[in-house]
Amino acid sequence: MKSNASLAKDGHKIYISDKQIEFLIKCIDISQSTLSIKPEKSEVELIRELSELNEDIQETKLGDTIYYDLN
Repeated sequence: MKSNASLAKDGHKIYISDKQIEFLIKCIDISQSTLSIKPEKSEVELIRELSELNEDIQETKLGDTIYYDLN
């Protein structure tokens, strides 16, 4: 097992399915809408990356016609 110092330096890699990404995005959306989380800069980057992956998943599932409800 790696020490905490080497884990922090190397980071972690995980493999998650499209369904798991969709679930994480739903959880993040709920948390942000209730103001229960205040992400740090590195966490915002992770959320952005997950959101981009989710957009790709939705485009694949629904085609190129995606409408966002901004209201």
